[in-house]
Amino acid sequence: MLPIPRSEWGAKPPRWTTRHLTPVNNVFIHHGAVELKDHSQEGEAATLRAYQRHHVETRRWSDIAYSFAVGVESGRVYELRGWDNRGGATRNHNKDSYAICLIGDTTKQQISQAAIDAIRELIAHGISSNKITPGFQIHGHRDVKSTNCPGESAYAVLSQMHPGQGESPDEPAAIPVLKPPPYVKALRLRRPRMRGYAVKWVQAAVGATPIDGIFGPGTKKKVVAWQRANGLVADGIVGRRTWKQMFG
Repeated sequence: MLPIPRSEWGAKPPRWTTRHLTPVNNVFIHHGAVELKDHSQEGEAATLRAYQRHHVETRRWSDIAYSFAVGVESGRVYELRGWDNRGGATRNHNKDSYAICLIGDTTKQQISQAAIDAIRELIAHGISSNKITPGFQIHGHRDVKSTNCPGESAYAVLSQMHPGQGESPDEPAAIPVLKPPPYVKALRLRRPRMRGYAVKWVQAAVGATPIDGIFGPGTKKKVVAWQRANGLVADGIVGRRTWKQMFG
C-alpha cells in the first residue's frame, strides 16, 4: 500500500525536518476534530491543507504535525511527515512513535471499516519495513493527554487497527496501554484541578468517572475512599505512598 504523496494533496514544503530514529515502539491515533463532509480525495486534500496552515502559520510548527492521515470514511492514506521525519503531534512521545490522524471528527462521525483496515495495513507495512517494532503498542492520543482525541468511534476500535488482532468480533484483542508514569509525574496531583494523563491512571485505579484527566472533587472523593480502604491516610492527596500502593 502506497500512501498518496505530499505532492498530490498540495502540501507546502516543511520549514525544517528532524530525522526520525527507527524502529519505534508506539503508534498513536488522532483525529482532526473537524467534521468532514466532502469525502472525495479533493475534499480530504483541502482539509489536510487547512491542517497544515493551522499547524505552520498559527502554531508555528515546522510542518503538519502527523506522520500519516487516513480518510475517516474513504480509508485513503496520505503521506504527511512520513516514515523518516519525526512527528510533532504527541508531546513527550514524538521520538518513540508515529502519529496517524483520521481526517474528520470521530466524536461525531463513525470510523469506517475501510479506515480501520487502512490503518492496520499501514502499520503492517511499517513493521515489515523495520520502522515499527513487532511488539509495538497502539494508543489513542487521550491516553497521554487530557483530550477526547481520537473520538469515541475510533477509540473503541483501536485493537482492530493492530495487525492480526481484533479482526474477529468473537475474539476481540485487548487494547495495549502505556505503563503508569513514574511518581515524579504524579506530584502535580497535590494541587486541585490539575490535569494530565497521570490523573487518568489514578481515576482508573480508584473507579472515578468520567476518566477525563481532571483531578476534580469527584476524583478526590474516590481517592479518599480508596485510601481509607487500603489503610492509608485518607487526605485525597496522591502522594508518594499512595502512588506506590496503587501502581507498585
